[in-house]
Amino acid sequence: MDRQDSPYRRGNLYSAMPIPMVPEMCVPIDAGPVRLVVESRQLTNAILAETYRDEEIPEGHVEFDDYGPTLHVCGVADGLEHLRFDCFEHEPHYHYIRNAEQSNVVCRIDEVAVGDPIEFTLRCLRTQLPEMLELAGAPELGQMARAAHDDVLAAIDKAGELMARAR
Repeated sequence: MDRQDSPYRRGNLYSAMPIPMVPEMCVPIDAGPVRLVVESRQLTNAILAETYRDEEIPEGHVEFDDYGPTLHVCGVADGLEHLRFDCFEHEPHYHYIRNAEQSNVVCRIDEVAVGDPIEFTLRCLRTQLPEMLELAGAPELGQMARAAHDDVLAAIDKAGELMARAR
């Protein structure tokens, strides 16, 4: 069975990459083999239409007008984004970015079950970053992050401070 067809799948698979970062809105924090990038982000239908102008937008019928802090998890060596946490005001979610497939899996953050999206994000990174990187298709980066755990933890704390200010 294709797990994407299961009603209990992890998230929604999109055969497109996420909207790129806006560099002037980003603050990078090096964390050993990973780079955490905090961005103050907005998501609107106009931004979606501009980004995906040559592709069909799966949720083109849905009105998007959301904002909040985003945390991008990138590999220092490959320069690629592997995870993204959009701690938006209305529809917080995170992405497993599958660079080899040029796709991403979007998972809703259920703030009723897990609490504040920023705290959820920081908790995930503190306790599950290597495993999440592995699921995103970057197992070597996950192993390196595990080996540099202290550097990663220090950077996560800095990212948390920046994310709180980006609300």
